[in-house]
Order: sequence, then structure tokens, then C-alpha cells
Amino acid sequence: MSTIVPRLGVLAATAQMKQLALAASLVAALALSSVALAGGTLPGRYTTTIKSPAQFKGTWVLTFAKGGAYMVDNGQLRIRGRYSTTGSKITFGHETGDGACAKSGTYTWKKTGKTLKFTRVRESPLCSGRSGVLAHTFTER
Repeated sequence: MSTIVPRLGVLAATAQMKQLALAASLVAALALSSVALAGGTLPGRYTTTIKSPAQFKGTWVLTFAKGGAYMVDNGQLRIRGRYSTTGSKITFGHETGDGACAKSGTYTWKKTGKTLKFTRVRESPLCSGRSGVLAHTFTER
């Protein structure tokens, strides 16, 4: 009866292939989870309370639907519109309502826990209402 003893090189190659397979699996899982987080964490209802300036004073509610629609109200519906996201950027547009802006605006957004913050990227000076409200920190409800 003869015993076959594998060479050290074959064992090392096998271990290396297993490590590469594990690394590839991890990269794929991270890529899928980041896509899921980017697309799945924004829809919801968020509120902020603004104390000043006077024209924005009150509690504001920002609601994002999964299909790309959003609403803004402060006790009465102010804006209905459409949003689109690409990674951490969001573009607001196609607005109707008494607080609507005729031009689209682009912001970055960051959600940490239940806190949502926007940073202006591109906004029309005529849309000071949208930029004024989005300058505040929102909390998911």
C-alpha cells in the first residue's frame, strides 16, 4: 500500500484559491449591500422643527415614496414632486403646490440612524424655500 503525500505547492495553491473565492464573495456582498442601502434607506417620513427665519417657522414633514414621489407639508400640503437618486445625490423636481419651485435642485443626502441631512450641490436662487427648509436636519418618524 502506498501513501500519496501532496506536495506543499499544491496545498498552498488550494489555500490561495479558497482565499480568493472568499474575497470575491465578500466584495460581491458589499457591492450588493451598498446598492441596497443607497436605494432602500431614503423612502420614509421625516420631520424637522424650524424656529427661524420666521417664514419657515414650524414643523416640516418631508415624505419620500419608494416610486420617486415626495411631499412637503407644514400643517398643509406645500409641495408634491418627483425625486431621483444616484448614490448619495438626490434631485428634486417636477414640483406642484404653493411652495413649488420651477427648477430642479440637486443635493447630497446622508442618513445616519434616523437622522437625515442634505447639502446643496446645485440650486436656483429662486428656490430659496426649498434650500431653506432642506438646510435643517430631519428625523425619521
